Amino acid sequence: MKRNKLLLSICLLGILAVSTTDTLSAQSRTPAAKVVLANDIVRFEFEAERMGVAAMVDLAEKVNHIQTIDGKHTLWELTFCQGNQKRSLSSTQVPCGSYDMKELSDGLKRATFEWPNVDLDKEKRVVSVRVTVDLPRNSGIAEWRIWVDNDSNIWGLYEVDFPKCSGYLKSGEYDIAVPRRNFGKLFKKCNKRMSYKYPHGGSMPMQFMCAMKRTASQSGGTNAVYMAAHDPRAWDKSFTIEPGKEFYIRTNVENMAVPGSDHRDPFPVMMGVYRGSWMQGAKTYRKFAVTAPWTSEGKVSQRMSMPKALKDIGLWMLVGNYIGPEKGTLEEKNKPLIDAQKYFEVPTAAHWYNWHAIPFDTHYPHYFPTKPGISEQVRDLVSKGLVIMPYINGRIIDVSNDDFDEYLPYCAKNRMGKHYVETYGNKVMQAPMCCYTEFWQDKVTKIVERLAKEVGVNAVYIDQIAAASPVLCFDKSHGHPLGGGCWWVDGYRKMLKKVQKIAHSNGRNMIITTECAAEPFMDGIDAFLIWIKPDERSIPMITAVYSGYSIYFGSPAWFQHGDRAWIMAQGRAFLWGSQNGWMGLELFKPEHARKAAYLKKIGKYRVAAKKFLTFGELVELIEPTNNVKTITETWPDHGNHPRTATLPSIQGAIWKAEDGTLGIFIANYLEKNNTIEFEIDPARYGLNAASFGYTVTGVQPEGNHIEEEARQGVLNRSEELGPWEIRILEIRAAWPKYTVTSDYTARKVEGWKVLVNTELLSE
Repeated sequence: MKRNKLLLSICLLGILAVSTTDTLSAQSRTPAAKVVLANDIVRFEFEAERMGVAAMVDLAEKVNHIQTIDGKHTLWELTFCQGNQKRSLSSTQVPCGSYDMKELSDGLKRATFEWPNVDLDKEKRVVSVRVTVDLPRNSGIAEWRIWVDNDSNIWGLYEVDFPKCSGYLKSGEYDIAVPRRNFGKLFKKCNKRMSYKYPHGGSMPMQFMCAMKRTASQSGGTNAVYMAAHDPRAWDKSFTIEPGKEFYIRTNVENMAVPGSDHRDPFPVMMGVYRGSWMQGAKTYRKFAVTAPWTSEGKVSQRMSMPKALKDIGLWMLVGNYIGPEKGTLEEKNKPLIDAQKYFEVPTAAHWYNWHAIPFDTHYPHYFPTKPGISEQVRDLVSKGLVIMPYINGRIIDVSNDDFDEYLPYCAKNRMGKHYVETYGNKVMQAPMCCYTEFWQDKVTKIVERLAKEVGVNAVYIDQIAAASPVLCFDKSHGHPLGGGCWWVDGYRKMLKKVQKIAHSNGRNMIITTECAAEPFMDGIDAFLIWIKPDERSIPMITAVYSGYSIYFGSPAWFQHGDRAWIMAQGRAFLWGSQNGWMGLELFKPEHARKAAYLKKIGKYRVAAKKFLTFGELVELIEPTNNVKTITETWPDHGNHPRTATLPSIQGAIWKAEDGTLGIFIANYLEKNNTIEFEIDPARYGLNAASFGYTVTGVQPEGNHIEEEARQGVLNRSEELGPWEIRILEIRAAWPKYTVTSDYTARKVEGWKVLVNTELLSE
């Protein structure tokens, strides 16, 4: 019966499509030969009979990103489940029943492939699959969609791998950019298999990746491939790529393993070719991202729910316990942080751990009572203008708690009905809660309310929300689809809506933050902590997409490997738009005096350039035209394993403010003079100088000063920076020079040529 209804719906939709669109050409047939979908930019080829993706050709350079393989290319693969048994069904196993090719009046070409009434195990004619691929006239990136109708009485759909492409790319010939570890990483000449979960701040906070291949053509361009899910509901999914072998996006479906469960095209996958770097790929994703629900409040400048205190922060500190001596007076306890604020001379925030009586990562969520006197400390610090942000966890509870049975019904459960167990550094067993339940939403909201009322904080950090991947929960009593889907994100967004209501009630204006940077929580989270230490492969994908829409803070680095290693990490994070800091008070030890001085400088420059770094957009990284030497320093990874990092000795970035002006940000990592030369065409970023050229202004904490006037067109810059210098240049369209007659116009009056005030003429 369900299949008949679906077929009727498809027929009605088909009739509607024919009646409401101008179909230039259409054909429906059994695909005995290969099918080609192409425009002037790209050509996709689908193999005869089974329609595997056999070619994806960039027509400008004749580069095919799909290689020939032994056997058949794939297009999709489904996994079904019954109890502990699993069955796979692939497009390589089943001939395509029919395909249809249409060209619509807007130039879009649509290919539709159908696999109707496919057998599954011993059941006959119970699975039907439909795929559409839409290729716009002027883009090399196509939109891919899949529908799976399952009429099985035994097997439940579990996972959908789509699109699944074999022979994908070539091993060792592509640089692959993945928004991994918060900022993002660029894996050069990639030859390894990578699989990352979304939404997961440490693994994959955004749902796209890019692969770039440099060509030897005269154009010197880059052939690139864009792979993304433009999914506004943020379904639970993963991206897997192994150059030379395969690429696929795996979606955990709703009602996993439930007999007869379907998959009805919840989001489009965007895959195809473009010309450019990972930055151009990020800007393509940004166009989708600014239409997603999590950016619906608008830019940072428009987000009235985001406290001004957050937008003004210059630097962050990291504190714990009593900050100062446990047995000290109130003044003695708070003195180290107040002294830091005075030293930095910028608005300062502090992330406070271990303010509670319980040990860290133990007996959660029972954070109260606080350590004695903490409330008095907090109120004193807040009264002095600091942002004070205590730690809580929004995801896990201690299974050894005496009241665990009260929480057990609301824990996330596996398919056997058992709660999950996780352990962290102290090996305490923790159970992740189901965020879709009102019970857990209200528990976290109540903790935030108590911190506001009883402790007096003006910010709260809720750990793990944007850091940990969704847990597959199969508890029917929770009211969400079983297993996969978008309910995990929906649950946390409902929780954060409640938290934000508390944060802005009774005259409060609290900041709410979380760990890492997964995108779909952005409308409930004011700022994201970038706490995973970066490495030399890191690239600023997250700020390339979300600068101007969200705020990221933190620039963690190890102290013990010398000043230059530390300054490299701070300078690069500053260029990329993070609110620097999240440092312990050891920063103020005598041996770290130069580090503290550099961080102070960064804080002052951030405040001076807030129009760019807080409210603007990161539009490009500067590519030097001169030979910039590299430097290598010790940068241990996040686990403090020995690693080195090799970076250019001077780096830069280009930001665009909301008023259209451009900001050139440069940081010199050498303790001597260093020069960077580069070209910039302001018109490329929308800055039109008309016939008056540009004004270049130096931006400094003590005040701006005009550097020079520049002609319209490409600007060739050579900037020599002093030791460890930071330099910011603002480029704006120049105004015509004012003279005493600027407001007047020549006009003949009774034969005499006189100057008449322009304003009077307009009246």
